[in-house]
Amino acid sequence: MARAALLLWLALASPSARAQEAESAKCAGCHREICDSYRRTPMAQSSGRPGGGLIQEDFARARFAHRPSGFRYQVSRNRQRYFVDFENGSLHGRKALAYFVGSGATARSYLLAADGFLYEAPVAYYTAGAKWDLAPAYDHYAYPYTTRPIVPGCLDCHASFIDLVPGTQNRYGTPPFGQAGVACERCHGPGGAHIASMESGGTAGGPGIVNPAKLAPDRRDSICAQCHLTGEARVMRAGRDWRSFHAGDRLWDSMTVFVQSGGTPGMRVTSHVEKLAQSACKRAAGDRLWCGTCHDPHVVPKPAERAAWFRAKCLGCHEPGACREPASARAANGDDCTRCHMPKNPVVDAQHVVYTDHSIPRRPRIESASPAAEVELVPFGGGPAPERDLALAYGITARRDRALPLLELAAREAPDDVEVLLYLAELYRNGDQPDRAIPLYQRAIRLDPAQVTASVGLGGILMERGQNREAARLFQDALSKNAGLVLVRTNLAMAQWKAGDLRSAETSLMKAVELSPGFAAARDLLAKLRQAAEPH
Repeated sequence: MARAALLLWLALASPSARAQEAESAKCAGCHREICDSYRRTPMAQSSGRPGGGLIQEDFARARFAHRPSGFRYQVSRNRQRYFVDFENGSLHGRKALAYFVGSGATARSYLLAADGFLYEAPVAYYTAGAKWDLAPAYDHYAYPYTTRPIVPGCLDCHASFIDLVPGTQNRYGTPPFGQAGVACERCHGPGGAHIASMESGGTAGGPGIVNPAKLAPDRRDSICAQCHLTGEARVMRAGRDWRSFHAGDRLWDSMTVFVQSGGTPGMRVTSHVEKLAQSACKRAAGDRLWCGTCHDPHVVPKPAERAAWFRAKCLGCHEPGACREPASARAANGDDCTRCHMPKNPVVDAQHVVYTDHSIPRRPRIESASPAAEVELVPFGGGPAPERDLALAYGITARRDRALPLLELAAREAPDDVEVLLYLAELYRNGDQPDRAIPLYQRAIRLDPAQVTASVGLGGILMERGQNREAARLFQDALSKNAGLVLVRTNLAMAQWKAGDLRSAETSLMKAVELSPGFAAARDLLAKLRQAAEPH
C-alpha cells in the first residue's frame, strides 16, 4: 500500500460558472480593441482543444524513447485529434490527448480524459526545440504514468469557469471549463454588477469592476501572485479553498505561500513574483515596482519591438547612462537590457525549458535549488503565519521532524480541521503508528465525506488487518472521487479476492489496466488471478 500523502483539495460545485462565462463574453461589446489584443496573448490562449492556440506543434520529432524505462513513445495527429502511443516489447497502449494546457510560448502539456476524470498526459511539447518528450517530472517513472490527477487548483490557472463535479477531486463536466484561457474576470472580478450598471445607463468606472492598477499594493500584487507565485508550499487557510480568492482580495487571506528563508532557491516555472521580490530593483523601488510596471497583460510586444519595449520600462527608473557596458557591447546586444539583466535560465521543476529570471541580476547566473531539509520555511512577504499553516507546509514538503509536533498541536487546538487531521494521520501511519492514525482518519471522514486521503489510508490499515470487506468499501469510496488511483484500485482487487469475490476483483484489475496500461502491479495481479481461477 502506498504511503505517500495525497494532497487535499476541497471539491465544491460552481453553480455560477455559466453565468460568469456569459458576462465575460460581454466585455468585448464595449472593450473590443482590448479584447481583440488580449486574445492574442499567451494568457488568453493557455488552454483548449489540441490543434488550437498560438502554436502548431511540429510532428517531425514526435517519436522518442525513454531509455531508463525501456518505453518508446510516439505522438500523432489525425485531423484535430491527438494521440500518444507507448510500447515496450509486448506491452503497449494508446491514449487520446483531450485538451492542452500551456500557451506554447515555452511548452505545452496535455490532458487525458476518462469517464469525465482528467489526468496529465506523460508527454509534452517543448517549443524552443520543436520537440516532444516526457512531461516535467515524468522521467523518473518506470512506466507511462497516465493517471496523475488534474486538480482544480492547477487547472484554474490555465482555464476559466471550471466545471468540477461536486464531491470529486478531478472529475469535470464536458467540457471541463467554460472558457479556454484566462478570462477577463480573473483579473477584473465578476462583471455582472458592472454590466448591469452600464446596460442601465451607468458611466465608465461604475460599480462591480476591479482595475488592478488602482488597488492597494497588496491587493494589486495578489492578482498576479495567484498564479505566478509557487513557493515551496501553498497552504489554504482554514475554511478556504481553491475558489476563495477573487480579484480585489488579498491572496494571503485565502492561502499562505511559504518560501525558503535566507536562501535563493533555483527558479521555478511560476516563481516570477518570488524572484522579483529578491531583486535589487524591487527592494529599492518598493511598492512602486510591480508586474504591471513592465507588463501590459493585454498586449505582448512583437519580437522586433521587444527590446525597445522593455528598455523603455527600464529607463522609467534608470538613467540612460547608468549602463556600464561599453557602447559597442550595448550595440551588439541591440540595447536589450533584458539580455544581460533578465536572462533566460533553466528551471528546477521542468526539463528542456528556460524562463526569464525576474530577480534582475547584474550579471547572468544559474541557480540551483537548496535541499529542502536544510532550509526553514517562512511566509512570502515576511508577515506572520498561523502555526497551523506552517505545520501543513512542513507536512507538504515531507519534513516529518518539523511537521509532527506542529500538527499535533494544531490538532489539539482545532480538532475539526480536516487537513490537519489528514496530514497528522499520514505521519502516524507512515511512522508505524496505525492505532493513532485510525481515529484521525475516521474523524476526517465524518467531517468531510468528500475527502479521499482518509478512505485510502484507513482502507490500507484495515486490509493489513484482514478486514477486507470494509477495506474494499473505503477503496471504492476513494475511487468514486478519483478513479485514477490505480494502486488503490489494485488494492481493492486484492481485498475483493481475499474476500472471495473473484469476479469483482477481475473487473477492478481490468479497469486499472485500462486506465494505466503500463502499471505492472495491476497487470501482473490480473494474470495471477486468472491463472488461479482456471479449473485444474
